[in-house]
Amino acid sequence: MSNAISVHVRLDGGKHDYARMARPLLRTLDGGRFQVHLDGALEGRQVALVATDEPVPSEHASQLRDFVLRGGGLVLLHGTLAGWSSSDAIRELAGWVPSGPGPLTELVVRPDPDHPVTQRLDPEWKVRDELYLSEGPPLDAKVLLRTSWRFTEQVVAYERACGEGRFIYLGLGHEPSTYWDPNFQKLVGRLLMLAAGRQAAEPVGVGLLGYGAIGREHAMSITAVSGFRLAGVCDLSAERREAAARDWPVRVHAHQDEMLSDPEVGLVVVGTPPSAHADPVLAALDAGKHVVCEKPFGLHVDEVDRMIDAAASRGLVLTVFQSRRWDPDYLALRDVARSGRIGEPFYLESFIGGHDHPCDFWHSHEPISGGTIYDWGSHYFDWILQLFPDTVRTVTAQAHKRVWHDVTNSDQVRVDLTFEGGAQAMFLQSDIAAARKPKWYLLGTQGAVVGEWIDGPVPSDFPARIKVFRAGGEEMLTLPPRDEHGFYRNLADHLAWGEPLAVKAEDARRTVAVMEAATRSIAQGGAQIKVEI
Repeated sequence: MSNAISVHVRLDGGKHDYARMARPLLRTLDGGRFQVHLDGALEGRQVALVATDEPVPSEHASQLRDFVLRGGGLVLLHGTLAGWSSSDAIRELAGWVPSGPGPLTELVVRPDPDHPVTQRLDPEWKVRDELYLSEGPPLDAKVLLRTSWRFTEQVVAYERACGEGRFIYLGLGHEPSTYWDPNFQKLVGRLLMLAAGRQAAEPVGVGLLGYGAIGREHAMSITAVSGFRLAGVCDLSAERREAAARDWPVRVHAHQDEMLSDPEVGLVVVGTPPSAHADPVLAALDAGKHVVCEKPFGLHVDEVDRMIDAAASRGLVLTVFQSRRWDPDYLALRDVARSGRIGEPFYLESFIGGHDHPCDFWHSHEPISGGTIYDWGSHYFDWILQLFPDTVRTVTAQAHKRVWHDVTNSDQVRVDLTFEGGAQAMFLQSDIAAARKPKWYLLGTQGAVVGEWIDGPVPSDFPARIKVFRAGGEEMLTLPPRDEHGFYRNLADHLAWGEPLAVKAEDARRTVAVMEAATRSIAQGGAQIKVEI
């Protein structure tokens, strides 16, 4: 907490009950980045965040002006600036007098893609709000958000330097839904950091260790996300090194140590097969690099613990490429489960498979892949443990080897989990299933959610159809497009602004612990394994 930014927060009631509406926003600020103070003292704080309909007393306005000019930061939300614009001291800071507001309506807000504060926010998002109008901010201001209004471009947010400090205006915040909006929450956090004099970290050079099919996918995301640049590719295969050199203007390496010694590489993506994750991850951490490890994190908990300990001891980021956290059908399932619409979730069945010959690459060779459980199970157990956060108490698993004798993976595995609170979850992966079960079958105390596969030769390539069942009937949910680069956007936000990391190494450790316990259960003839995961 020694580096936490001390924030003086003033949120008043009145025409707009900012004190109530902003509670979800304050929860996002309650963490290692900020120390939030709701008392009246400004002295000793680095930034002031204000949302009020009350006029500003001249003495307080002068204090705020002097606070900013001496190096403090001031962030005003929604109608605060319009209400305070009669103050000479506030006009000196703002350099701008908004009028209005306009009528309550839906606005399409567009961030500046080049400003560090607004990079990696959605290209545009819709918010129900009031717009405060003006001819425009002062010439020395940097515009952060814009919206269209009756065939004109209007400024929604801007920032400007004032003396030794910084003034920031964000003209949103009329509706409670605004304070729940992830883009709004991210933006306010970054504005507070900017107001305190913090800057986004420089773009990070990324080195890929392995350039197979998944390596190309990593490269496409890295080059598409601001905050990263592709700095190197390492692969033992000369053919794959040549392919990387053709695909990208990047240095290629035949040996791991060459790339790890490159000071331009600040983050390494380990894309080796699962049985060979630990050594390159540890080597990259030892070289002082942040690390993204492909899933599964490892085959055994002890090697995962070594990697986590190494990252923690060096103060480096270690995360796992659980990219399907951003699948739109899973997000819909998760949001319904967390919303309370189906009551308390207590039972889940999940399935993937068909009656098809397994691939003949290492994915189907148990000594390298870890076995069938570690293939899709790496995603499914990650999903399951997000849906059921209680401690796993028992793991039971069975496997069949009946048809595909040319590969070493099992033809089918079933894993059953029980949780501390009594909830149950089942995962079934089968290459000998002539009829498919639903992808998800989730029961809650007041309803259910079913995810039905879309017909096609490779149904796993498409989101499932999500239906919600309640006593009053059923509803088919409309799914948004998939955020193809969601994992790397989040990682860039974490490295640049310290925003929460979506996939923590400890979460991925739980997934490995479940899969390792399931493997033990199969080896013991389907015995129930008692655990505390």
